[in-house]
Amino acid sequence: MKIGILGGTFNPVHLGHLRAAQEVAEDIGLGKVLFVPSFIPPHKVMDEPVEAGIRLEMVRMAIESNPVFDVSSYEVDRGGTSYSINTIEFVRETYKTTPYFILGMDAFNEISTWFDFKRLFSLAHFAVMSRPGSSRLPLDKVLGDLSASFRPNGNGFVNNEGCEIRYVGISNLDISSSVIRKLLKKGKSIKYLVPASVEDYIEKEGLYR
Repeated sequence: MKIGILGGTFNPVHLGHLRAAQEVAEDIGLGKVLFVPSFIPPHKVMDEPVEAGIRLEMVRMAIESNPVFDVSSYEVDRGGTSYSINTIEFVRETYKTTPYFILGMDAFNEISTWFDFKRLFSLAHFAVMSRPGSSRLPLDKVLGDLSASFRPNGNGFVNNEGCEIRYVGISNLDISSSVIRKLLKKGKSIKYLVPASVEDYIEKEGLYR
């Protein structure tokens, strides 16, 4: 079974996350997409921080009706800074497969700044989602010398170890967690931006107020 990993702060999880995961799953033929909320993200300063366990619970609520979606508490349980390479190694060991790591074009373009980034491409495939305002850069501009180990393969590239970089066009749903937090701070509705169960939970717990 092909497995995808979608990491993030999910602060909070919203319909843009869910729709993107659905479209990537259908494009690649993933049997499972693991949502992995981070404990402490290495590349993002969290404004309006919400406890990791609460963000994990909101993801659980958001995905419960989709049999392809699952949630992993690995990064929350592990604590500390959440490095993608550790999560990828955990998924490889747990599921005995090479996972597809799902990320946006903006994040992929900066992947050379990630911890131990060169080793990532021997451990996982990468599903790179289109993102408004982020252009697809030549591979050598993103990976530097590492790009020499890749050759064109359909809508992307494959390296000597059989790991793919696959570009996936997705619907542009202009929804962001930061905008949702701002709306809540102003006392405005977030209906139709997040699943109803998540909306109810945020209201009940008074989050982001």
